Amino acid sequence: MKIIFWGTPKYAAENLINIVNAGYNVIAVVTQPDRKRSRGKKLSPSPVKETGIELGLPVYTTESIAKDQKIKDILLKLRADVYVVVAFGQILPKVILTQPKLGCWNSHASLLPKWRGAAPIQWSIINNDKNTGVCIMAMEEGLDTGPVIEKESTEITDSDNLEKLTNRLSNISSRLLVKSLENIKKTSELSESSRLKKLNAIDQSMLKGIPSYARQIKKEDYLIDWNQKSRKIIKKIQGLYPNTYTLYNGKRIKVLEANIFDNKKLSLEIKIIKNESKKDKIPGEIIMINKQEGIIIMTEDYPIQIKYAQLEGKKPVDSYTLSIQSKVSVKNVFGN
Repeated sequence: MKIIFWGTPKYAAENLINIVNAGYNVIAVVTQPDRKRSRGKKLSPSPVKETGIELGLPVYTTESIAKDQKIKDILLKLRADVYVVVAFGQILPKVILTQPKLGCWNSHASLLPKWRGAAPIQWSIINNDKNTGVCIMAMEEGLDTGPVIEKESTEITDSDNLEKLTNRLSNISSRLLVKSLENIKKTSELSESSRLKKLNAIDQSMLKGIPSYARQIKKEDYLIDWNQKSRKIIKKIQGLYPNTYTLYNGKRIKVLEANIFDNKKLSLEIKIIKNESKKDKIPGEIIMINKQEGIIIMTEDYPIQIKYAQLEGKKPVDSYTLSIQSKVSVKNVFGN
């Protein structure tokens, strides 16, 4: 069974490695073009391109598969049996979806039909969901609307951030894809409808959950709004890790980890601040700095303890060290 793998980020690259290690015949890789992936001007290949090259596989890049006739023709000539798609980043047109004999199969990082779209992991955390997961589905022209043949859920814990949850979901995805490919391989003599029936495919209308769309993350999403409630801010910091930031004196400070205060763990001094802060403190105001607790900052409801952060041009540090680096003091306000 000849497979062409489609994907772009690290999440997808780990799936590619596991499929190859499981002994499947991946004959080519399709990914997004090299892009500027940091502040420098140098173009960098996608993690999937790097992995494909390391594995000795032919790698093809396309800016728009819908418009790239050259790549379409190349792929058609390769005569793959299956296309496996993991976070490729483009919608595949019908002419591509109909190329492989055994279909196009997508691993999507959500419990469909919830969080269809480009950023399901981010929005599941930001939205304070209690769980998420991975679905393997047959691809069709709609956005992440195809019937599901495998599904596994995982709890989103209070300590999860984007990196931790992505790694866990990637492991689940790899395992489910290998299992799915083994089952798909057994359907080579069947028609599409018979194949789906054999694989016990479930129409998404029969799955639990209300359809929702996980839109792409925009630049403005990364800026922290201290006027929001503390829980919402924490989930944003976790869901967009490590890129949420605030401003101080025109410089960016990335907030990497933060906690809402727990009364049981606080000194009497901090309890008093928490009880009185809403009376005379404004959101974004630093209400305490000390070596033990670091920076304590006010939100719409409760104070937040910033644990780790990164000043523009510096390395990540604990927030007390950050206060020295950035020369912030009590009553200063973040967000300016």
